[in-house]
Amino acid sequence: MSGDARIALVGATGTIGSQLAELIGERNFPYAEMKLFAKDSAGSLVEIGERSWPVARLNGARDLAGFDLAFLAVPPKVATEIIEAQPGPLLVDLSAATIEPRDGIAMVAPGLTVRERVAQFVHGQIVAVPHPGAQVLATILQALGSNSFAGASIMLSASAHGHQGVSDLFQQSAELLNARLDLDDDPQVAFNVFAFPQARELAGALAAQIGILGVDSSRLRIEIVRVPAFHGSGVTLFLPPEEAAIGWPERLRSAPGLIVVANDEASGFVDAVGQEGAITRLSMDSKGAAIWCAFDATRLAALTALWIAETVSKSQVPS
Repeated sequence: MSGDARIALVGATGTIGSQLAELIGERNFPYAEMKLFAKDSAGSLVEIGERSWPVARLNGARDLAGFDLAFLAVPPKVATEIIEAQPGPLLVDLSAATIEPRDGIAMVAPGLTVRERVAQFVHGQIVAVPHPGAQVLATILQALGSNSFAGASIMLSASAHGHQGVSDLFQQSAELLNARLDLDDDPQVAFNVFAFPQARELAGALAAQIGILGVDSSRLRIEIVRVPAFHGSGVTLFLPPEEAAIGWPERLRSAPGLIVVANDEASGFVDAVGQEGAITRLSMDSKGAAIWCAFDATRLAALTALWIAETVSKSQVPS
């Protein structure tokens, strides 16, 4: 695959798909042909660079047969149908961010996977993008080299649940402020922090993904909550005191994808939106260490997907 590659973006109007489209334009990713697909938004337009691209309806996996690479920024069910159909191109699966790793499918991330391995992917293979929370935690744990027990809390904003999640938060916030909120059986997402029904399952999937990325997660305890923010995500990692902690600030600064800041610098969700790394703050005392990260999960997932495509493209693997 080279600059003559034919690429498809499935799910181009979703939260991650639209971010990926934006990055393709920003980074001038080389291609000979590109086509945008969506299940329910056919006929709409997506801005890429200075051009508006039409979105075609995806009728089935066969629509991807003529491409060299296809990004699957779609729900797991849709991605599974495409993967099982084996349409032919190299499939970069972003839906894997919400599920446990599939058998036989590689999962990679920058800074955690060597480029030489990624460069070997060819037509017909599938490579998965990890959940951004798993990627951030794996990056930190690899940098610190800690094998101690650790506890992590992951905070996911509305955008982690797609356009519908953002819409629900906006609508509920407006209704609650106007004393008109009627939830019926729906959970209250506005002005609320809670563990959603799939949180425990997702925590297990993230621990498994960290292991797939080459970092020991056997002594890592993960809790996940949903927070009433529209965009951005956060991770807090707690570790016991260790001798190696003396060199931890330098290790974190050297880790790819982390933006280490001083304790008095801004490091909230709003500060992280649009950043290409996780804003990271380290606090240590005699009782242990606390590491706070704020990151743009949507952008991080899209950046990882594009890094895979760029690495394969530069390797110029023949069709």
